[in-house]
Amino acid sequence: MAISDELRHLELFLVDEFQKGRRVADLYELVQYAGNIVPRLYLLITVGAVYIKAKEASRRDILKDLVEMCRGVQHPLRGLFLRNYLLQSTRNMLPDTGEEEAVAESEHDDGTVKDSISFVLLNFAEMNKLWVRIQHQGHTRDREKRERERQELRILVGTNLVRLSQLDGVNVDTYRKNVLPGVFEQTVSCRDPIAQEYLMECVIQVFPDEFHLRTLSSFLHACADLHERVNIKNIIISLIDRLALFANREDGGIPSEIRLFDVMSEQVSSVVQTRNDMPTEDIVSLQVSLINLALKCYPDRVDYVDKVLQYTSEIFSKLNLSHMDKNNAVSKELMRLLKIPVDSYNNIITLLQLEYFAPLFEYFDYTSRKEMSLYVVTNAVESALEIPTQEQVDAVLKLVSTLVCDQEDQPSEPDDPEDFAEEQSLMGKFVTLLKGENPDQQYLILNTARKHFGSGGEKRIKYTLPPIAFSAFQLVYQYRDVREEVTVLSC
Repeated sequence: MAISDELRHLELFLVDEFQKGRRVADLYELVQYAGNIVPRLYLLITVGAVYIKAKEASRRDILKDLVEMCRGVQHPLRGLFLRNYLLQSTRNMLPDTGEEEAVAESEHDDGTVKDSISFVLLNFAEMNKLWVRIQHQGHTRDREKRERERQELRILVGTNLVRLSQLDGVNVDTYRKNVLPGVFEQTVSCRDPIAQEYLMECVIQVFPDEFHLRTLSSFLHACADLHERVNIKNIIISLIDRLALFANREDGGIPSEIRLFDVMSEQVSSVVQTRNDMPTEDIVSLQVSLINLALKCYPDRVDYVDKVLQYTSEIFSKLNLSHMDKNNAVSKELMRLLKIPVDSYNNIITLLQLEYFAPLFEYFDYTSRKEMSLYVVTNAVESALEIPTQEQVDAVLKLVSTLVCDQEDQPSEPDDPEDFAEEQSLMGKFVTLLKGENPDQQYLILNTARKHFGSGGEKRIKYTLPPIAFSAFQLVYQYRDVREEVTVLSC
């Protein structure tokens, strides 16, 4: 940083000298005779920046010369800072017009945005190679220290991608055809987990959402080719979360022609199949992000949410998972997954439309099933939405059966009396939500509820029978009112 500050003063002095009539071309030749290569190249970049400002030669040729000459320094640390200085010195000098505009302005010799892309991509590729090479320096016992240093230096490499994103001439087509292939080629070929994870995250963060929407398949194909030690879950989740936020922005929104959920779902499935070593909890984490994407971008598409649950169920079935305890990492992710539609819909009737919601409960052990059942019932009681048909009541009580009757896998020791009383009181409140649209429907609903709760045993029935009885009394009055209406009409 101190060197860069001093060289800024030198640059200002040289600009002043140029304005007084000194030829910059002579100076550009002169500095190349400096004895040591590192100072020589710092001076060359400084004078090169002045040379570009003087407009005495083609900007494109000078930039190409500078980026090629920097190959002379192959020491990882020195090379990184030298190339970073090159990037900083030329950041406001990169050609940023399309070929047609350049021809119209008679500046084609000065270069176009494609020349700038080539310049930055070459600098990026060389910096990434130097950055990766740091891990091979020194003794093996200092490996952790070197990796910490690499993490601290990564921003130098990422600055190249930031510079690319700042070019006004880079549009979606240019990004797809010229920028992204070059970035992915270097990222995939370096075969370094730290570099790959950082660079993919960098691409997500620095380029606009519109660019990501148009290049989803390319990005996710590249993810499948990354090193097996790369935590690919974090990369994909970061991309999904960013696009979900974009969809909910006032100035955002997913274009109708882009099948975002379908593309994401297919590509995530492809990545999972490609990477056989991916932990199951990471696979479920990806499904969590997909379900968030579906709910934020397509709130009316219940089938999208069910598709995610179906895929999760198929994975568990293949892996033969069952009765996962509460502390299991996969169980925790599955619980996260199932809680999302409960919170988002806030409507137990909508939950019943999800064909694969209830079957996923079977992969939990007793404690986890009870926790999830409590979550569903609490949400239903708080939202106070009535359940109007016999079929829906039957489905809900089967779903939360852990709270309704004894289970084969429940622990032999009894539950805490206070917790048990609280749970069953909640079920008593839940009974008040069972309301049919007419007396006959209400009779069928109460009869169904009585059958379910009747199998709960004497400990439970004292909490659940009273609300059923009171509902039955209310039903008697409804039948009386109907009878009176019929009598009046017949008269």
